[in-house]
Amino acid sequence: MSMLLGIPPGHGIVYGLILYGVGILILAIFVRVIASWAGLDERNGFIRFLARLTDPFLEPVRRIVRRAGVIDISFLVSSFLLGTLQVLLLQSLPRGW
Repeated sequence: MSMLLGIPPGHGIVYGLILYGVGILILAIFVRVIASWAGLDERNGFIRFLARLTDPFLEPVRRIVRRAGVIDISFLVSSFLLGTLQVLLLQSLPRGW
């Protein structure tokens, strides 16, 4: 089953949950940024869903990282931190998890 999901041999469901869970969060942040740049309506249900999903990760970074002029780089910092956390968690898991 793990091979069908793209999970390397010897790793279990926890590995897959971390791998795909963080990957989905990073993708959601990226889609939200593209939607923001495209000027999509913030009242759109899908955009509100993305905001509810990603705000817990973006808002703390926005409080720490200042805007670079008109450019909000909090999504870059958040994506980098989530990716780093993903790697650290995956490397710390014992085999079979």
